[in-house]
Amino acid sequence: MKNNVYFLIILNLLLLGCDSDVEKSALINASDAAPDQVSNVQIENIIGGAVISYNLPKSESLLYIVAEYELNNDKKVEQKASYFNNEIKLVGFGESKEYDVQLYSVSRGGKKSEPLNVVINPLEPQFKTTYKSLELIPDFGGFKLNFENLSESDLRIFVLATNSEGEVYTPETFYTKRKEGSLAVRGFKDVEQTFGVYVKDRWDNTSDTLYKKITPLFEEKIDKSKFKPLKLPGDTHQHHIDSNYRMEAMWDDVWGVGFSFHTKPITGMPQWFTIDLGTKAKLSRFKLHHQGSPFDHPSGPYKAGSPEKFELYGSNDPNADGSWDSWTLIGDFESRKPSGQAERTQEDWHYAAIEGEDFDFDSPEAYRYIRFKTTKTWGGVTYIYICELTFFGQVIE
Repeated sequence: MKNNVYFLIILNLLLLGCDSDVEKSALINASDAAPDQVSNVQIENIIGGAVISYNLPKSESLLYIVAEYELNNDKKVEQKASYFNNEIKLVGFGESKEYDVQLYSVSRGGKKSEPLNVVINPLEPQFKTTYKSLELIPDFGGFKLNFENLSESDLRIFVLATNSEGEVYTPETFYTKRKEGSLAVRGFKDVEQTFGVYVKDRWDNTSDTLYKKITPLFEEKIDKSKFKPLKLPGDTHQHHIDSNYRMEAMWDDVWGVGFSFHTKPITGMPQWFTIDLGTKAKLSRFKLHHQGSPFDHPSGPYKAGSPEKFELYGSNDPNADGSWDSWTLIGDFESRKPSGQAERTQEDWHYAAIEGEDFDFDSPEAYRYIRFKTTKTWGGVTYIYICELTFFGQVIE
């Protein structure tokens, strides 16, 4: 009997609760009228978009403002801004032309105001202005691709080439936010061929394709079997402890491992060493493989003695006393992590230790002797380690 009484009491409480919820819902719906439209609309057209500012309606139920519009190819999209803001930013337009935008005020219950139609006219999108800035200049093994990206937008730059069977393919895709730059497209024979380049932004807006006939300059890998150390006064050529850390480790065609040229600790900074290439060559670029210590090791790429900032000098008749007056600066370089993150990633490690970091020369002269001067290491230490150095260019004699 007691159980039945308890059951009836609980049932009545539940029914009362349901009635209360229904009443609350009815009150909310009754008071949730559609908000008024925004007012005093101002439009600032920007690169590939617009910023629309406005006065918010005085409505307690207002939750957000939404802009509805067609972006590209009749793709309908919407952009929302909360009632804490009095502007909304629209981006991703592929043309510099007029676009209709409908602005709605939306209540907490999802009721919309009447649409307020405004017209925007975005400035030319960055992918188009970058396309207009493209320059293709013949270079060793391919060409240099110069570009401008003044708004520092996220862009992809695609390179097209034709293989031996006449099929078009994409040998390179560059991702960049740089304001301007020069990209190296390599790996082609020194015969005339047609290349194409086009640009995309993060909304997949695509530029036209720029085609150009280019004859790449002849390039070869400089023969490492002729390399040898040139030990001059003031050079840091003494290696650290193990014989596997000697200078010759930099041209043994072995990388991705922990053994490398490793100078003695507390050697000082800056420090430099000198290489006799054994031949005179006009250098186009070089590849630096960082020490390949395991990923979880405190040393290795972008750590400890891994060179971060360094300079390369060329000479054909270096002074025997090691002084600098017979050397010419041919490149000032900085090592960078592809990820751009503070901590080294697996991708960073693989790029630096396995693929190798590429650097370009911009010197018209040919040299036999190369001096590598490190001015800063990634770990701020006073020793360096380099696993492999590979040079490319044209042998002169």
